[in-house]
Amino acid sequence: MLASLCILLIAACGGGDNVTVQTAQLRVLHASPDAPNVDVYVDSVKVLSNVPYPTLSSYLSLSPGTHQIKVNVAGTTTTVINVSPTLAVGGAYTAIAANFVANIEALLATDASSAPPNGEVGLRVIHASPDAGPVDILANGQVVLSNVPFGTISNYLTVPAGTYAIQVNVAGTTTTAIAATVNLTAGTNYTAAAIGAIKTAATNPLALKLLTDD
Repeated sequence: MLASLCILLIAACGGGDNVTVQTAQLRVLHASPDAPNVDVYVDSVKVLSNVPYPTLSSYLSLSPGTHQIKVNVAGTTTTVINVSPTLAVGGAYTAIAANFVANIEALLATDASSAPPNGEVGLRVIHASPDAGPVDILANGQVVLSNVPFGTISNYLTVPAGTYAIQVNVAGTTTTAIAATVNLTAGTNYTAAAIGAIKTAATNPLALKLLTDD
């Protein structure tokens, strides 16, 4: 009996084959500027409660595969988003509740899976402002993306680390809708999300939300 107990203890402490639990990572951004607070369910289990605009959740660890993601008006059974994305082993994702509440939709962004080269950062842009129209994205006065429509999730751009003046202009013009200064740390991936709306300028105006993609 003592020998059997020793064998069990050795196995429990890693004496056998190594087993790695492989997961996917998912976080949620509430970016619908006129929507109320929401609850988020994954496979009918509430994972986030009473989430206000423009909150970004931490990453949630999920098993790889297809999951049902529902977004309800907080405290109710009224579902405004119901999607079933497939999440890959080791993948990281940002699910965005976007557009005005009358036409709310889910955008799913696949986050970077590796660090950028030494001294550089990865930076992508998501246009999640429903009534801003197509835009140009400028960094330190230079156009880096042009005529970007609502709902766009750009690829990651690799740029040197540092401080950048970011402008979001009405496409093809010098009219700036959003201006922000961001400090980007080497070795990090970022998402710059254009959120808010002209319609909700008094409460949730156009703005740039910088996300760290871990």
